[in-house]
Amino acid sequence: MRLLAAALAVVALVGATVVAFAAEAMGRPSTTEAAFVVAGEPLHGRLEPIAVLAGHSYAVPRLLEGLSGDDPELRARCCFLLGQIATPDVRQPLLEGLDDPDRTVRIFAGIGLARMGDDAGYRAALAACSGSRWWIRYWAVDALARLSRVPQGALADPDPLVAAMACDAVGGGWEPAAATITYSGPSEASLSDLLELFENYMIGETDWWWHAGHYEQIIRGHETIVWLDSSWLEGLTNAAYLYWSLGRDVEALATYRRAVATHPEAWESHFEMGFFYFNAQKRYGHAAREFAQARKLGAPPVQARMHGHALEKAGQIPEALEVWRELVAKNPGDLVARDNLRRVEALVDGGR
Repeated sequence: MRLLAAALAVVALVGATVVAFAAEAMGRPSTTEAAFVVAGEPLHGRLEPIAVLAGHSYAVPRLLEGLSGDDPELRARCCFLLGQIATPDVRQPLLEGLDDPDRTVRIFAGIGLARMGDDAGYRAALAACSGSRWWIRYWAVDALARLSRVPQGALADPDPLVAAMACDAVGGGWEPAAATITYSGPSEASLSDLLELFENYMIGETDWWWHAGHYEQIIRGHETIVWLDSSWLEGLTNAAYLYWSLGRDVEALATYRRAVATHPEAWESHFEMGFFYFNAQKRYGHAAREFAQARKLGAPPVQARMHGHALEKAGQIPEALEVWRELVAKNPGDLVARDNLRRVEALVDGGR
């Protein structure tokens, strides 16, 4: 869904330092939109998020519309984004968000205020440190660090990125977030269009972390973006793969299951989950079921072949033979499938 090749600014990496774009001073909006990725600090060893949304004040009116609506999930997302924009005009709406009947809205209103250095957000941001998913705790610790009030419990957070953040910040805290530049932008765009635009900015941030080799930060970005937009299947499957790469298989499986649950008609979600079952867990029967569904939903030939391999690994040789026959019948020019068909036919003949 998100194709950034045409949208991302060209990023020059000189050593570990990323070159920032030029922009005008605060108070006089720039005549163009901001670059998709904005920072002027080394990435390696950095724990704080990159403030890619700071200064996008043109979106505030639309976000306020979302904040006044009936959907608590949308109100929470709008609070989060207002806190990321971090211009002076978002403080009052966030203060009002502290009285929202929905806990998640209050939490993100508090996180937004705290990261801007407003102590009024302390209690709500602190509440996010308990009973929230790890990526929300990350944002809470980042915000509380701006108040120099990181809780001691965060130092032993079960998530390594959150704990590292807390340990880094507890010594002296970080400067409050403040937009030093404001940008022009598509002010007439709908709220949904602006949400998609901001998601692309955050995807741009994950690209920076990729170059830095900081996979926990990429997952944190993906988890945040998927919360903003559950239709982004690639974010879920990428996060699941990175969980798996880091040895966090329980979280990987849970994320693959989320992908299948939220995108049951996408062959990619079933294929990715089957690939995890096949390679990480050697649960070939489970893998075969997911690959079968991926085939049914239109998986391309290369991915469809995994169904035959999984059935063979599961000891279901006659079923595997039938799959290879079907694949060759559908794509007679698929030489790989034809070779596998001959190989499995030989297995069956030898077994007789």
